[in-house]
Formats: sequence, C-alpha cells, structure tokens
Amino acid sequence: MRLTRLVDYALWLLLLLSLMRTTVLIRRRDTSEFNAIDSSATFAVLIVATILGLLVVHPRARGTLMKLQSSSAILLLVYLAVAAFSAFWSQEPLYTLFRAGEVLAVFGALYVLMDGYSNWRDAERAMLWTLMIVTVLSLMQRVMTGGISVQGLHTNVYTVTAGMGFLYALGESLRADPLRKAALRRWAGVFVIFAILGTSAGSNIAIALGMLVLLPFLSRSKVIVIPAAVACLALVVVMGTSEQLLSTTVLTGRSVDEVSHLTGRFFLWQGYWNAFIEQPLIGQGFAIVARIGDQFGTLATTNAHNGYIEALAGLGIIGFALLVYHSIRLTIETVAASRARIAGGLGSLAAVVMLLVNNNSKSILGGAFDPTVVGALAVLAFLHTFTLRATREQADIQRRGTPMAPQATGEPTPARQ
Repeated sequence: MRLTRLVDYALWLLLLLSLMRTTVLIRRRDTSEFNAIDSSATFAVLIVATILGLLVVHPRARGTLMKLQSSSAILLLVYLAVAAFSAFWSQEPLYTLFRAGEVLAVFGALYVLMDGYSNWRDAERAMLWTLMIVTVLSLMQRVMTGGISVQGLHTNVYTVTAGMGFLYALGESLRADPLRKAALRRWAGVFVIFAILGTSAGSNIAIALGMLVLLPFLSRSKVIVIPAAVACLALVVVMGTSEQLLSTTVLTGRSVDEVSHLTGRFFLWQGYWNAFIEQPLIGQGFAIVARIGDQFGTLATTNAHNGYIEALAGLGIIGFALLVYHSIRLTIETVAASRARIAGGLGSLAAVVMLLVNNNSKSILGGAFDPTVVGALAVLAFLHTFTLRATREQADIQRRGTPMAPQATGEPTPARQ
C-alpha cells in the first residue's frame, strides 16, 4: 500500500514536470527543428519513459485498463495505439512514436491516479486542481513570452482548461448542497476570470455553447441569469458601436474580416486536405502533418488547429472514424449521467461540450501533447472513473426493480461511498 502511494506521488510529480517543460520552462526554436533532440527533448523522453515504466508495474494499472472497456475511453485508447503504430509509415517515425507515447503516458497516468481515490469528492477536487494548475502555468508561459497585455495574454491554451473548469463548477453548483455549491461557485469565479483574460474566440464560442446546455438549469437562478444577461447585452451594444474597440479587445488586434476567415485556418486546412488525399486510409502519421505543412502547400505549425482534421490527415479515415465515434459515445455518456442526476454529470456534460466544440479550433483530442491535454484527460478520467460508473450502477439497480431515489449530487454516488 505504501509503495502504491509512492508510485502515485511519482506519477503526479512527473505530470507536473511535463506541464512545466511545456509552459514555464518552454524553449523557443525554429519550426523546422521540431525533431531535433536537445536537452528539453531528452528530458521529455525520460519523463515519458518513466511514466510508462511506472504504469507497467503499477498494481492498479491492469484493473483500471479492464474497467475502461465499457466506456468511450477505450476508443480513445485504441486511437492512441493506432497513433503509435503509425510510426511505421510516418516520415518521422521516432517523432511520431514519441508523440503518441507521450499522450498515452498522460492518459494512463491520469486514469490510474483517478482510480486510486476512494470517494468522488476527493477525485473531484483533484480534477479541479489539475485544471487550475494547467491554467495558471499556461498563463505564466504567456506572460513570460508575450508580456501583460491583451494581445500578449491572448491564447487558446489556458482558456481551454479555464473554460472547462468554469462550466463544470457552474453546472455542478446548480444541483449541489449549500456547502458544495459555495465551493464550486468560488472555483467557477476564478476560472471565468482566466477565460476572459485569454480573449480566445474559439474558447469563447465553446463556453457559450456549454452555457446553452446549462441554460434550462440557470433559468432557475435569477442571481446568475439577470446579471449575465445584462452584461452580455451591454457588451453587444458597446462592441457593435465600435469596430476598433472590438478589434482591440475581443479580437486582439485582428480585423473583423480576418476573423471571418478564421485567421488563416482555412489556408492551413486546405493543405491538410491535400495530405489526406495522398494517404486517405491510414494518413501521413500521427502529429506530423502540421509540422511538415509546407510539403502540402501550407505552413508548418505546431498543430492543425482542429483535432478532427488532425486525425483525418494524420491517421486517415481509420483515425478520423475512431475519434468521431469516441466523441459521440462521450457525449451520450455525459447526457446519461446528467439525466440520472449523478454527481459530476451536469458539470461534465457542459465541460465536454466545450471541449468537443473547441476541438474544432485547436487540436486537443486527436493531436500531440500540450498542456490542455492534461486538463482534458483529467476531466474524462473523473467522468469515467466515478460519474459514469455510478450512472450505470444506478441504472442496473433500477432495472432489477429495486426502489431507489435518484442520488442528489451533494451526496455520495452509488459508485463510491
């Protein structure tokens, strides 16, 4: 037991080091040097190899893997396995193998760690703290590289985890007991500040759609709806009267015309379509297409700015179908959990909507590792380890005809007492 706990601490530490390496310790280099092995890359390889090694010997790892088979998590795991296998036909086989292994390591670590919590309350706190740490470290990275200004803080990195944290906490607070509600409202208040600072159009649209999911429940709380409606109305009026103000604040210096063309994303995606046409079934290889975009008539970038397009170009029809099917299954799972009124259900539904919508403007699911992947997988690990299992246990009890009142989200779920 003590050894297992030490391994868990080691996994958390390694995840933190991975985050720090890609945020506050990030190094700048030319895009063409993406496959160069320097001290930072060597450090990353050591971290990934250590995480994978610990997962191999971890007492819970096998049991956690078996539990994933009945959820959408197994589809994402298969996708990542195909990503690793794509090293056989990638132009940069070692790079592709490492990038796939990196996401696999984070995936495995978070699911094994979440499975180690004895109750959902502790797991929920761990998930929220993970989102907060990712958000803060990513914000620090933006301050270090861009300074403190609207344009310098603009990003679609920390706004992803901030948006997911805000929507989860807000959604869960609508069904929570008074003590948990107060704590969740504090979490939501902090997360929304970070989301506003990032001024990301992709994240803002995704948050808005997540809020639409919560609208039927928010309508019961005039304390939230009335101020929010007044603020939105005021924003629309002010921004509508000044295109310059809109460009300076919300669009971080870009013109309305530039945003209407998705700030060059169409140009990138056309190149990735060319890459897909060359290898439609199996793709060009995981995490490589954006890096060598100049070979397909576009620019070389860090990611495809769309997880589904990244899957299509990198892993072909096979990878794209897996990722889309995973997204559908994931949505169905969160809807079921929300309807069953299980702890984490409504919040996870809103957060997952935000994640899947934002995956169309940034490669979160489907692409290589970056800080947002840690936050997104933490939410999914909590959902599958606690909320989804509780939902299914409650459904099984009801099918057997045993009388059972729906569990309020302020009470322990049937999965973990």
